[in-house]
Amino acid sequence: MNIAITVITYIYTFVLGRAIVNLYRKGKYSDISISQVPIKYFYVIITLFLYGNIALVANFLIPLKNLIYFILPLSLLIIAIDQYKNKFIKFKFDNLVNLIVVPSILSTSSYGVWLGWDTGLYHIPHQLILRENPIVFGLTNLNIWFGWSSIIEYISSLLWLDANFVMLRVLEICIFSLFFNLLYFFLIQKVNKLYLFTSYGLILFSFLDNFGYMGGGNGFASMLSVGKYDTAVGIVFFVTSILIFNSLNQATYEKHELYALVVLSLFSLQIKQTGAYLIFLLLPYLYVYIKKTNSKFFQIISSLKFPLVVFCLWIIKNVITTSCLFYPADFTCIPMFSWAESNQLDFVSNTMIYPPISFTSTISISEQAITWFNFSKNSQFIINFPLTVLLILIFFFLVTKKEAGSILNNALKNGFLAFLVVNLIIWYNSNYGNVRYGTGLWLLIVSFVSIKFASRSLSKPNLIANTMFILLIFSVIQTPRLYSYQALLDSKFGIERLEIDYEDIDYDESTYGWGVYPVSSVQCWDIIDCKVEDKDVEPFKYLHTIIFYPDNVGGN
Repeated sequence: MNIAITVITYIYTFVLGRAIVNLYRKGKYSDISISQVPIKYFYVIITLFLYGNIALVANFLIPLKNLIYFILPLSLLIIAIDQYKNKFIKFKFDNLVNLIVVPSILSTSSYGVWLGWDTGLYHIPHQLILRENPIVFGLTNLNIWFGWSSIIEYISSLLWLDANFVMLRVLEICIFSLFFNLLYFFLIQKVNKLYLFTSYGLILFSFLDNFGYMGGGNGFASMLSVGKYDTAVGIVFFVTSILIFNSLNQATYEKHELYALVVLSLFSLQIKQTGAYLIFLLLPYLYVYIKKTNSKFFQIISSLKFPLVVFCLWIIKNVITTSCLFYPADFTCIPMFSWAESNQLDFVSNTMIYPPISFTSTISISEQAITWFNFSKNSQFIINFPLTVLLILIFFFLVTKKEAGSILNNALKNGFLAFLVVNLIIWYNSNYGNVRYGTGLWLLIVSFVSIKFASRSLSKPNLIANTMFILLIFSVIQTPRLYSYQALLDSKFGIERLEIDYEDIDYDESTYGWGVYPVSSVQCWDIIDCKVEDKDVEPFKYLHTIIFYPDNVGGN
């Protein structure tokens, strides 16, 4: 039954995205492409972007608990109008693959899974607050982790099914389906060698993820425990980046492409603030766009009114909830606000944002390196990723023949490399060099290596294409873990609920008078009056909502 729920959800987001595009442009843009990719591959992301930002705007005024009862009927009406005015979707082979086969296979990952540790720390608690309150001032004073919350929280807050959180996984599956469908398009199209060779490299990257040291794990996009969205931002980051590079390479500068790339960049930022690093790619593209099209700067601004307004609202939301434009970058914070908390920012800077190796530490460099190597899944990545890249290089050397010329000019190759280096430096110096925060970067590195061979000709193109298609199928099948397939069979393809496990979690009354806190954990889950640790904070009436003032003590 979870499979049916996932497929229906994916088709719904697809047809709604199509309807929005058709209604917005009265059908005339339904067949356009974004950087040579048909717009249908972005219908799902259009729906998610609008769902999240409708919720964002609404939450300035109202709680989100009942918003779905307004959005869902309205969206179904929009779909009905579109189906009446325009042609129904033709179920050709690629539509069958995109809309049914891929999400059906990936839906297996909704079985036998569990809610992540971070999900109980701040994802579900923030979704609960969004459902029960209009926007809350000083929200990070209650829980500093709310400063990292995402547009995904706004979307997820609309998807609660009582105590069943399976739709949080379905939301993630939609993003993975979009990614694999895009790889499928890159593979089957024969016009663009940049996309074709990118698909070859990434399909091999995905397939090899299941082999190697400690059973595999080479940094390819993987489904984490339910509620985490680090891979989701990596996917959107990668897609946006490769589209921009292709636009620059093809020298195609269309108004609707600029609009789409800005929206994708904004959505990446809203999923997680690491999406902000796309600015190092978007600004050069914008400069070239203005130069090539002889556009005026204010003309560009005028054409981007909608995403710019959304961006401003997102920044206003950040300031209201954290006192910062971009939390926790202290130079973007505004100390004059009554809910500003400098001690928290110092705590974050000292305990969470630092590189794996510090030359000023009293611990030896070798000992720091060993500690990082053994942290989480770093050892698997640091061994398997270079081996994967090496195997991909060997593959391309074996199946291609040298030809003169290159599909990328030197300036673009150097720009691509510089973008990778800048992002690698930022990744290394933040969040202790956590591998799962670099998903988009690893995808781009493999793409860069693959594109280097795109100027060469394939020795047996048909055999390679067929082999890659088979490997892509295996890659999709391998994405859900074996325990998910076992759980699917055990459930006899029925409904499997995804609920909170409160076992071993006790909550005590706060010594400061308001709320409760977890005794042996920091997970509040869906406890409405919970704070992650016992501290002197409580809600006060403020305007039409509530505010949490700081306790002037660093910590969670």
